Amino acid sequence: MLIVGDGMGDRPVPSLGFKTPLQVASTPNLDEMARRGQAGLINIIAPGIPPGSDTAHISLFGLNPYEWYEGRGPFEAMGVGAELEKGDVALRGNFATVEERNGKLIVVDRRAGRKVPEAEELVKTLNEKLGKVEDVEVRFYHATEHRLAVVLHGPDLDDKVTDTDPHEVGKPVAESKPLDPNDPKAVKTAKILNEITLRSYQVLKDHPANKERVKKGLPPANIVLLRGAGMLRKPLPKLQERYGIRAAAVGATALVLGVAKAVGMDVYIPKGATGGIDTDYKAKARKAVELLKDYDFVFVHLKGTDAASHDGLVEAKVKMVEALDYIAGYLLDYYDGEAVFVVTPDHATPLTVKEHTGDPVPALIYGPTMIPDDVKEYNEVSVRGGALQGITGRDLFHLLLNYANRMKKFGA
Repeated sequence: MLIVGDGMGDRPVPSLGFKTPLQVASTPNLDEMARRGQAGLINIIAPGIPPGSDTAHISLFGLNPYEWYEGRGPFEAMGVGAELEKGDVALRGNFATVEERNGKLIVVDRRAGRKVPEAEELVKTLNEKLGKVEDVEVRFYHATEHRLAVVLHGPDLDDKVTDTDPHEVGKPVAESKPLDPNDPKAVKTAKILNEITLRSYQVLKDHPANKERVKKGLPPANIVLLRGAGMLRKPLPKLQERYGIRAAAVGATALVLGVAKAVGMDVYIPKGATGGIDTDYKAKARKAVELLKDYDFVFVHLKGTDAASHDGLVEAKVKMVEALDYIAGYLLDYYDGEAVFVVTPDHATPLTVKEHTGDPVPALIYGPTMIPDDVKEYNEVSVRGGALQGITGRDLFHLLLNYANRMKKFGA
């Protein structure tokens, strides 16, 4: 079993007495696994490289992201059920809040307050009114909270374009541009992305759902900001083909589930799983226990640790760490002595930074026949110098399969 606390790695937090959330949180189950297994600070991709959630999971599933990564958009789209064809361009999108100032659209909230229960209604309207731009079909798919995926299907498209999301509040909506101004496909695609972004504002600004949000004092979800264009030019190799294992994923975050689906996992979203700090983590634990009866490998993803980090919510992150400890303990109750467990963040998202960083993150592996190292607690400080020190996410996945006696021999 692979249990990932998204963005769980951190740095000392002043309001926590310069301790990390992992040091402060009550984590008896994770501490017990660390005592009985092996741990260390690892680099998910490479030292100092801040991983995206997509590239991080490509690595955690045993692949080299420098070889296999072709953009975030396709994974987001696959994670919400889109079927991609060769030549399609897929992007991540955010429902966001903008205001008109001096003839420009200024971003007030890149996430429209995160909670957008009207998202399905808004997506339906976008598909009805913005289903085609020039000769390109445009399809919108809601993911979780403020997130959505957008797929472009048509001739002569390219993913070598910049975002319309400026990635900062207080900035104007960005203009998508081709990375190569002499590439006619990229020029065309950038033009279409700009058209989609502007028209999404025209469609959404006076939408009844947004008028209701404003009445309630909520930020209107009045534009779609686009980022992470990509084409899935070559499929990722499947776990069944590589290792002969049947795999399942439990979570709610479209991007991560898309990567899981791309490597051949069956995807399950338990009722109540939201991809936020309000997720039903107990439902995830119950589903994982159920799935390991039928699958060789189960991956459990908890997004709330990262969501709390991006919003700078210190107490919420501590609670999400404790939620992950609950998941680990629940799974141990059923499979201790039978399964091999890995627990790790996919990257660090320090509360003091609110973004992904390239810090090494604490990882542990525990199995019934492992020789333990000297680590006694699971946090960024205690695992330093443990047996896993300095390895990568790919290495961690290979160790997991090795201790489960699932790795194929290299050589004769």
